[in-house]
Amino acid sequence: MSEQRLTGVSWTIRQSAASSSPLSDAYKQLEQAEALRMQGRLDRARAICEALVSRYPDYFGALYTLGLVHADTGKYPHALGFLVRAVMLNPQSWQALTALSAVYLELGASEMAAHTLEQAIAANPRDPGILLTLGEIYREEREYELALEAYRKSFELDSSLHAAGIGLGVCYSHLGQYARAADVFEGLWANGARYAGILNELNHLPPSFVSVNILDELDKVSGAQDQDDAHTRNLIAFVRASALDRSGRHDEAWQHLVPVNRRVHAAVEQDARELAELQRLNLAQIKEGAIKPAGDAGEGPISLFILGPSRSGKTTMESLVGTLDGVKRGYENPSVEKAIRRAFQASGLLTSGIFEMLPPQLDSTCRDFYLQELARRTGSAKVFTNTHPGRIHDAARVAAAFPRVRFIFVKRNLDDIMLRIYMRDYMSGNPYANSLRLIADHIRWYHEMIDVLAAKLPDITRVIHYEDMVSDPAGVLRQAADLCGLAMHDRPLPRVGDDRGCAEPYRQLMAAELAH
Repeated sequence: MSEQRLTGVSWTIRQSAASSSPLSDAYKQLEQAEALRMQGRLDRARAICEALVSRYPDYFGALYTLGLVHADTGKYPHALGFLVRAVMLNPQSWQALTALSAVYLELGASEMAAHTLEQAIAANPRDPGILLTLGEIYREEREYELALEAYRKSFELDSSLHAAGIGLGVCYSHLGQYARAADVFEGLWANGARYAGILNELNHLPPSFVSVNILDELDKVSGAQDQDDAHTRNLIAFVRASALDRSGRHDEAWQHLVPVNRRVHAAVEQDARELAELQRLNLAQIKEGAIKPAGDAGEGPISLFILGPSRSGKTTMESLVGTLDGVKRGYENPSVEKAIRRAFQASGLLTSGIFEMLPPQLDSTCRDFYLQELARRTGSAKVFTNTHPGRIHDAARVAAAFPRVRFIFVKRNLDDIMLRIYMRDYMSGNPYANSLRLIADHIRWYHEMIDVLAAKLPDITRVIHYEDMVSDPAGVLRQAADLCGLAMHDRPLPRVGDDRGCAEPYRQLMAAELAH
């Protein structure tokens, strides 16, 4: 488990007053195991706890520490078993409940994580570690307003809890409150939180809100973090390249971009091949099949899917749509995937989040779960947005299975989007993103999927170009309002950044890399 998610889950065993040797010996061994865990000597800590649990199966402290050890090593199913047993023995332990909630979250069980954390909050409502984990849960669900409030309370209670501060800044950024995001990140940096991730977040904000010189500060993080960590080295390289790009030092930026992308691509090359094959099959299936949309029968909000390749402008489009009355932004929320998984589970089948694997006769079950989730999230809103780019794979199935669906597809200049993807450090997924050739192939595939879907679903789709959003945001917004049956307004629109032509200084460099 990440250190961030267990920050604040402190060890609070009190020595028993009993004088018998077994109690005293067991406590001393447990104390030693926890000290070893905190030192990172996890194998030794695990061995001690396993011996204690073998001898004393109902020893809460040993079960709890053993769960933490397994979580620290990323063995979350093992951690789950020991922490569940610990909570079974002591349901009032907010430390064990918080740790269990964090493990649930790592395993993708966000609802169980939230349910478990409610019990921890009831036992200790002002613990910053519990509030931090609550923020992580809401952030995982893309409920950024709720996550922001949890992170804020956690950070107010303990300003040394850097994970809460980083989460707070990230939520401000997602909500478009860039000045507050910059203040949080720069405050963390000034107070000694020298993480490359903070500079990366600052680099993603509009430059006018950032006051620190990121290139100068990178030299400090390079000395502060372990350069043997591959991810840290790669992240620093991406941040440096992006900062050089912003400074107009394009040749220098490219010198950092090419080697780091080649390193990352070598590690994900097989994943990229598998994704390319999946894309080929998806496109062939969409071209060959007819799509009969479910229509607008019944009542409830419209599901507006804003889809396009990464870095195409989906978030910009969503921010514009979010100004219309009756719209709730959903960001890249997991509502569809959760409904798919529940349909598999309710039918006793192996669980998957892939719509194409779900037998068609279960579409009604999936639809019911989706509408329940939609109602929970939207409240009184008339339109709920979803910008998850992966939904392009099952857009046809979504249109056929779910009522009141609309799509806005976003396209962007090929060279510009290629560059911006190539300059991005993706923590996971997007295995095509480190090869210009694969990026180009992916974008062309995505655009062809858009063209086919728009031709087959003309009444519920619109195709928007990023360049038009920049030049005529009101005109683009009017198209979205008409699509969803919403009234257009005359209020000022959020500022739309202009990243058109960003690839121009790199054209020859990109051509040379493509020919490599």
